Amino acid sequence: MSETTPIVKPIVKIKADPEIVRIVGKKGGEVSLQDINTKLILATLWWEGEPQLETFFQILELTIKRALQEVHPHEKMVIDYSYTANDTLEDASQIMVEIENIEADGAVLEVEGDIIVLSGNDNRGFFKKLTASRRKVKENVHHEI
Repeated sequence: MSETTPIVKPIVKIKADPEIVRIVGKKGGEVSLQDINTKLILATLWWEGEPQLETFFQILELTIKRALQEVHPHEKMVIDYSYTANDTLEDASQIMVEIENIEADGAVLEVEGDIIVLSGNDNRGFFKKLTASRRKVKENVHHEI
């Protein structure tokens, strides 16, 4: 009888707290840990006048690719995610990012802990908070890296 070796699928784990988003790439016994310091990055982008949300998403995508690349070398990564803001992007105090799908060279990966919440001070007035549900933003994103 011949034994076949099971194929180990890569896994991406995401753990987020208010200050750090930790991305873990794992395949078999190999592990890659990558951290994003959200407060530092968003403060720097705000200070420099850069587009904060778009740049954060680019950093997130590249960090996921880097963590995955270290344990599962690949050419092309496809990532699908959505984000929801509790108001217009300029006035939002909370943005929730949900990773829906990650593929590396066509292979669908297992994603654990796929929700990231970015939150800040809510400086909106009473009326803006009351009417925010009409201005909520929900976008779907599909990128190939």
